[in-house]
Amino acid sequence: MLRFGIFDADDYRPPPQGAPRIVRMAYTSRRVSLQLLRTSLPASPAELCVFQHLVHYLRVSGVYRTTFPGRFRDLDPVVNDLLAKRHAPDAALDVHDWAVSDGLTSFEWAASLFALFPRASVTASDLMLFLVEATLPNGSVFILEPGGHAVQYVRRPFVVRLDPPDPALMIVNRLIGWRAQRRLAARPLRIPPEWLDSAAEELVTGEAILRKLPLTHPRARMLAANEPRFSIRRHSAFEPTERPADVIRTMNIFNRTYFSPERLRDGARAVWRSLKPGGTWIVGRTTEIERRNDATVFERGESGFRVLARTGHGSEIEDLVAGFVP
Repeated sequence: MLRFGIFDADDYRPPPQGAPRIVRMAYTSRRVSLQLLRTSLPASPAELCVFQHLVHYLRVSGVYRTTFPGRFRDLDPVVNDLLAKRHAPDAALDVHDWAVSDGLTSFEWAASLFALFPRASVTASDLMLFLVEATLPNGSVFILEPGGHAVQYVRRPFVVRLDPPDPALMIVNRLIGWRAQRRLAARPLRIPPEWLDSAAEELVTGEAILRKLPLTHPRARMLAANEPRFSIRRHSAFEPTERPADVIRTMNIFNRTYFSPERLRDGARAVWRSLKPGGTWIVGRTTEIERRNDATVFERGESGFRVLARTGHGSEIEDLVAGFVP
C-alpha cells in the first residue's frame, strides 16, 4: 500500500460537519505537506483551514500541539471580569500568555482585553515558534524541529511522516521514510543556532536551503504585524521573564501528566519571579471530552500565592501552588 501527499491548500478538503469518527479518521490520515504551514498574510480561507488542520494534529518533541478556535470562551470572560475589578480601565496592564502553541487563543484573548484596557499590552510566547524546511539539492525536503529532529519527509508525489513513522501497511511510504532517515543519520543537516535566533527567514548553506515554517496562527501573526500592543516571542514557561508582568496565563502546560511535582514547582517559581507583587496568575487545563476549562486564578503575594477564583473544577495543581514557597 502507498499514500501520496497534498501540496496545495486548494486540494485539501476538511471532513464533513458532523461526520462519523471513522470518516474523520480517514480525512486526518491523509498526508499533508507541512510546507503549507506557510501562508499569506492575511491568509485565505483555504490556507486557514489547512493550517488549523496541521497544527491540531502536529506532534513535536513527542507532544501534540492540539488547539482550536474558542478554546477559552468560558475562561476569558471570568478572567476579564476579575481583572476589571482589580484594575482601572486606563491601566497599562502588561499581560503575558505562556506556552501558547499557535497563539490563536492569545489573539482571541487580546481582542477582549484591549476592549476593556485600551492601554494594555499582550505578549504571547512559546518555546517553539517555527519548524525548519530544509530543501536538498535534489529537490527533496526534510521538515525538522529547530534542534534537528526530523518530523516529515517530502519528495513529490509523496509526503512521508517520520515521527511517528507511517503505519507498516503503507509499505512504499515506510520504505521511503526509512531510506530518508538513514540518509539524514549518515549526514545530519546543520542548522546554525545564530540563524534560529535571528529574524532572517531563509539561509542558504552548502547542504540545503533552510527556511522557517511558522507554527503561529496567521491571525496572531497578522495582529502582531499591525498592532503594537500585541507581540509574539520565544520563551520557556520554566524561565522567568526579564521584567515582571501584571498578568500571566499558563494554560495546558503545567499538568501532572506532563511534569513531576518538582518540575511543576520550578514552573510556579518562574511565574512568581515573573509577576509584580499583587499580580495575577491563571493556570489550568482544558478537558479533552467536555472541552471545559478547569482553572484557578491566583494572586502573587510576598511569600507565595493565594486563590482569587476558579473555573470548572479548578487547576489540578492548585494544592501544589498553595504550598509553594519562593
